[in-house]
Amino acid sequence: MNSKYDMIKFSDRFERIISAILLGFAIVIIVFQVAQLIWTTIEVFAKRFREAGLEYAPQYGRNVAVLFFNILLMMEIMQTIKVFADTHIIKVRVILIVCLIAVSRKILASGEEVIDPMTEFSIAGLVLALAISYYLVSKNIKELVEEEQKNAERKI
Repeated sequence: MNSKYDMIKFSDRFERIISAILLGFAIVIIVFQVAQLIWTTIEVFAKRFREAGLEYAPQYGRNVAVLFFNILLMMEIMQTIKVFADTHIIKVRVILIVCLIAVSRKILASGEEVIDPMTEFSIAGLVLALAISYYLVSKNIKELVEEEQKNAERKI
C-alpha cells in the first residue's frame, strides 16, 4: 500500500517537473520569437517603404504573420500545459484552437505557391472539421453551464 502511494507521489512530482521544464522552454521560445517578430517587422517595413512606398504589397507581411501565429500557437500550448499541470484536465477547446492556429499558420506560410488541388481540399476539410468540432464542443459547454445555472437557481 505504501509503495503505491510513493509511486503516485513520485509520478505527480515528475509531472510537475516536466511541466515546469516545458513551460520554461516555451517562455524562452516565445521571448526569442517576440524579439524576432520585432526585428523582422522593422526590417520588412524598411524594405517595403524603400521598394514599394505606401502601395499595398502583401508579400512583405507574410513573414510577420507567420511569426505572429507561431507566438500565438506557443502561448496556447503553454496554456494547455498549465491547465493540465494544475487540474489534470485536457481542455478540448484549447486543443482545437491550437489546431486551428496551426492550420492558419500553415496556410499563411504557403502563401501564393502553387499547391496540389488535393492538398487544398485536404486543408479545407481539416479547417471545416476543426471549426465544426469547436462549434459543437462550445455549444455543449454552453449548454452544461446553462444547466448548472438553472440548477443553482432552483436551489435558492
